[in-house]
Parts: sequence; structure tokens; C-alpha cells
Amino acid sequence: MNNKEEFDCVEMKNRIQAELLNENEGLTAEEERRKRLHKLATADSPAAKLWQAACKRQTTASR
Repeated sequence: MNNKEEFDCVEMKNRIQAELLNENEGLTAEEERRKRLHKLATADSPAAKLWQAACKRQTTASR
């Protein structure tokens, strides 16, 4: 018996891109960049934690 659910990664990518386009509509490139950096700096996701650690290493290495 196969209980695997079907997953369409292209549909998911398209849906996420559409959500981001709507979310960033009307923002300048600089505003969009600042918003993305703020999200990374405050998020708790594994990708954000990795980015935060890399920024911390870069800051301490440049001292």
C-alpha cells in the first residue's frame, strides 16, 4: 500500500512567487531588500538561523 501524497514543487514555487510579488508590490528595490534582510534577521527558520550565524562570523572576523 502506498500512502504517499502527491507533491507538485513547481506549483508550490509559483504560488510562493505570486505571494511574494503581492507582498512586495509598490516597494522600491531598496525597500524590498531591507524588508528581506529584516525578515532574515528576526526569523526563527533554519535558513534564517544559518544566515544569522554567517553574519555573526563575518562581523567578528572583520574586527
